[in-house]
Amino acid sequence: MKLKIMKYNSFKIRGKSQLTIIMLSICFVLFSLPESFGEEHESSELWKTMSELPERRTSSAAVTLNDNVYVIAGLDNNDEDTNTVFVYDPATDTWTNASPLPLSLHHMDAATHKGKIYVVGGYVGNWVSSNALMIYDSDTDTWEFGKNMPTSRGALSAEFVSDKLYAIGGFGIDGTYATVEQYDPDTDSWEKKTSMPTQREHLATSVVDGKLYAIGGFAEGIGNLNVNEVYDPENDSWKILTPMPTARNGITASEFNDVIFVFGGEDNVKTFNENEAYIPQEDTWYTLQPLPVPRQGLFSAVVEDTIYVMGGGFVPGAGYSNLNHAYQNTTIPEFGTIAILVLTASVLAIIFFSKFLAKRQIIPQQNNFVLEQKK
Repeated sequence: MKLKIMKYNSFKIRGKSQLTIIMLSICFVLFSLPESFGEEHESSELWKTMSELPERRTSSAAVTLNDNVYVIAGLDNNDEDTNTVFVYDPATDTWTNASPLPLSLHHMDAATHKGKIYVVGGYVGNWVSSNALMIYDSDTDTWEFGKNMPTSRGALSAEFVSDKLYAIGGFGIDGTYATVEQYDPDTDSWEKKTSMPTQREHLATSVVDGKLYAIGGFAEGIGNLNVNEVYDPENDSWKILTPMPTARNGITASEFNDVIFVFGGEDNVKTFNENEAYIPQEDTWYTLQPLPVPRQGLFSAVVEDTIYVMGGGFVPGAGYSNLNHAYQNTTIPEFGTIAILVLTASVLAIIFFSKFLAKRQIIPQQNNFVLEQKK
């Protein structure tokens, strides 16, 4: 065969070609923005070490009530379940005690509503799953039992949405659950709701704009999960969203300014120091400044503009700590700010490339290779 090379003359970029380059420049701006935002966030964040927990804990529950953080039960330094309730006052950086929980528990969860704390599920004794619901009144410093949850389970997550308590996922006698059960404090009654698309335990949840977000966790036969699913109570339905960047379980999550921060966790090999933030309005994740110390089974709560991340173990499935780290981050741009920045950057890119191309010619040597068969 012989090779015949055909060349075409130079040409000025006009019409569709110019539009193509402009669109490519816009795409470049759009795809580069999240990374630049992440760098900006990392440089302006702050971790601070605060007064330590009175005792080492893992797999406790933490909630905010009356500008204090309540740390409830969990596993102690002897790997035994406890009923102790510690109260942290960020204003004075000091700890006190509240009345102990009626049961010793670990791997339960808690949520607050109208000045009361609701503790649900968990494990008692030799990892026996519980369906107990216990309610704390801060005015009287007393506990009482509510109606038992229909499904006994631990390693679940719990949130209040629109005056109702939701118990999500967990692990019990039947294995890993996708179960969602709703509690009404006014009638002291439970009702089954639509299950999560993905069954899991050791997950984290948060609420933004009346919707419940279930993130990460662990499932038997699968392992660590990075799934991110949102529940809408108005129509009792779930939707699958952009997954978390790092699959992990034994995590904690806290919401601040409509941003969900997910801290720590574990897999079979190591514990994580990851701090990944999710903005529901954008369905976008950001990787932020990591925890000072990697750990699993940790717990967190928000007071004013600070997230307090506490306790947890240093190795997968074991360990305890009394760490108390304060995290402040108010720099993540809101959706409207990001939209304005993207639009501005795109317009500037169009102007720049239009002026640049108007003064120049692009002369590609386009080679068409034509193969001719020798006879």
